[in-house]
Amino acid sequence: MATRLGVTMLLLALLNACATPRLVRLDTGQGTPLEYRPPSSNKSVTVDAEVFEDALGQLVLNVPLTLRASHQGWMVRVSHTGNDADTRWLRLMRKSFGGLCEPGQRRDNCLSPLDDGMGLGEWGKLGIALGLSLDPLKESIARAVEKTLAPQLFYTVIATGLVTWAVLAANPEPVFTKAAAIVSAVLLIYLGMETFLEIVDASRELKWATDRATTWGELEQAGQRFAHRAGPEVARVFVLAVTLVVSHGMTGGSAWLASRVSMLPSFTEATAAGASRVGIHLANVGQVSKVAVIGSTVVISLPATAVSMAAQSLGGGTTTGVGPVGFRSWGSFSGLKSALGSAGQGKQWHHIVEQTPSNVKRFGPHSLHNTENVIPLDQTIHTRLSALYSSIRWNVTGSNNLTVRQWLSTQSYEAQRKFGLLAIENVSKGFW
Repeated sequence: MATRLGVTMLLLALLNACATPRLVRLDTGQGTPLEYRPPSSNKSVTVDAEVFEDALGQLVLNVPLTLRASHQGWMVRVSHTGNDADTRWLRLMRKSFGGLCEPGQRRDNCLSPLDDGMGLGEWGKLGIALGLSLDPLKESIARAVEKTLAPQLFYTVIATGLVTWAVLAANPEPVFTKAAAIVSAVLLIYLGMETFLEIVDASRELKWATDRATTWGELEQAGQRFAHRAGPEVARVFVLAVTLVVSHGMTGGSAWLASRVSMLPSFTEATAAGASRVGIHLANVGQVSKVAVIGSTVVISLPATAVSMAAQSLGGGTTTGVGPVGFRSWGSFSGLKSALGSAGQGKQWHHIVEQTPSNVKRFGPHSLHNTENVIPLDQTIHTRLSALYSSIRWNVTGSNNLTVRQWLSTQSYEAQRKFGLLAIENVSKGFW
């Protein structure tokens, strides 16, 4: 018995030793990419039905959906002249959100066996199955978008975004670019790496099944299997991420998008998760340009300014096996100082995004008083930065009336953070 137990333990040890570690690699294009293992804990940021409906309603009402075909590699087939096949594809995509009709029924908000599905290509069948997979969220989505002028348009736009991402994910070693990369970054932050890779694998399975499906029933079964693997919480994050990027946020750039990211649920918790899981500040997901999956490694391409301060503290080298510094936030600056103590000899605590009353009101105290935004800074540099923010600098702001602080206060969180990092660099070098 002892011998058998010993052999079992040896086999388990060998399996663990041979297991390929999960790695996140941040490639800023500046020197050796930062590489580390995410924490073993993989608890997702919880997004329940009520929170999902509220967030989705805010997004669709405040972030208008784009009706143009994207020129950035993110396909949005929602409103264009085309042939009969295109028209049928769009109509069936809308109907897929209503599920399959009851026997003997043929309605405009569900798929009927009498609907002409012959001739659908791989995209069409995959889109139908994805629409059917969202059946558990059907009522929540309907309530969230009922106040919009065209709920059916929303269904088509979101289904198209979902199918675009899933087609990329179905590749052997997928590479997500442009908006698809931002969707991937949001999924990684909210769900964790293990769940993200599970969704990538589920997309491959879904694509394989829908390519071979010949009936509505087979498409429904494929969608149900995908829904079972993903689960409702994953699906909610998926829909919110796609809704965020198939909007004018993509035409407005990363700064515009950053100002809308705070509409996502559990923003503070997700910010903490992003810092610890993938080394990205949630407000900076709009700067992610590429996400690639190579085996069990996820490579994220982004500028150095988008890397979280916790990840940057590792030094920018290869640090495999070392987790990033934990993210912490507080409801006040005094709470932060009480917990962290002194900034160090000759140093002072500095907010990259300032703790002005308007910023506290717009972004919330936890987005300001945290280990991503507050850093120890040389006292001399800190004093010069304070003077800079209180001064009128036409060469910096383009205004002869507003102080730098007044000019900056109207901008997004991401824009203020980007400027704050630039100000530290330029003041340190004597340029400002």
